[in-house]
Amino acid sequence: MEEVAIKYWSPHGRQEETKYRQDDKIVDLTTRAAIKVDLSNLRECSQLMTLNLSNNMLEELDLTPLRNQKTLIDLRVENNHLESLNLWPLGDCDALKRLNLTQNRLKELDITPILVRSHILLDSSVVIYSDSILRFLFTTSQLAERLLLVRPDGAPWTAQPVLMWKSCDALANKMDWAPLRQRILSVLSQVSNNDWYAIQRGLMLGFGMEELAGFDGNPKNLLESTTESMDYRTAKRAIFDKAIDLLDAQIEHGGPTLFLDTELMRNTRASRLIARIAEARKREIENAIVPTKGSTSLMNSLWLTHYGYKILEALGIGIRHFGNAIEQVKGSFEKLGFSLKTQEVASLDSVHEHLPVVASNSMKHYLYNQVEKAYL
Repeated sequence: MEEVAIKYWSPHGRQEETKYRQDDKIVDLTTRAAIKVDLSNLRECSQLMTLNLSNNMLEELDLTPLRNQKTLIDLRVENNHLESLNLWPLGDCDALKRLNLTQNRLKELDITPILVRSHILLDSSVVIYSDSILRFLFTTSQLAERLLLVRPDGAPWTAQPVLMWKSCDALANKMDWAPLRQRILSVLSQVSNNDWYAIQRGLMLGFGMEELAGFDGNPKNLLESTTESMDYRTAKRAIFDKAIDLLDAQIEHGGPTLFLDTELMRNTRASRLIARIAEARKREIENAIVPTKGSTSLMNSLWLTHYGYKILEALGIGIRHFGNAIEQVKGSFEKLGFSLKTQEVASLDSVHEHLPVVASNSMKHYLYNQVEKAYL
């Protein structure tokens, strides 16, 4: 098996190198007093699992040679002098589970390319950024599991991590549409269809299209009418129009109207949807049936409707509720001119789910997680 040489430079400018076999799983360059390292030859290491660059004096680090390293699991860069770092070359490192960047001089860091897959160790002083596309993908507790912050004295940071969310508009001030589009597609390639709904909500809010952030489908479909040759303004307009068409079809086929803001639509091209949304929301309640067993009611299907969501949220009622909650809910619907149907069942645990809308598992997963997070 051939050897590969990893070059690095000392503070005095002297070049040195360490050799590894192409099939080595661990490359350990710790404690070499290196201020710079050239990782180019790591492209030839097809079985690399751990790269340890810790305890050096690295002032810069180009991670580009790690792009498409499908076996890399652990990357250690703690205790160096890095003031900035581009993590996007790691976006295609499918197996990367752990990245340690503690004890550096980082002031801020964009973790978007690795947040979906990896656990990241960082100093608590670092300002952490992520693209808004990931804004709704994780609960607060899930973020705390992925972002492991450390205080200056080395003790764990016990407070919840805070992320700054970058909108697409803000990113477009710094880059053209082509790299921004590729950035979005890179994130989409990392998530399963069970995360589509959460992803599209973050994406649409990032575009400033909150009124349309109720699309229940593949987020890639929103980008279908864009090309890399477009400027950002043209691409954004194309996405808005595509979202309108997709939502029109969604409503036509009995899909949900949840999280569609008709007030914000009024002075936009989406205004043509308003009448259809109003009719669909009436049908949602007409088709809704709340299973009950004694004094217990199962509200999951009602949460999927626009009016049900508003009423249950206002009353503080979760998925399963005890007592006279159903009477409160019925009373609220009566004030709106609706009659809510209930059905007594033998067991709520084995009840067949009767949904008033055609909703994806992704939407239900997102919605029920949100409800449980709020009302547990």
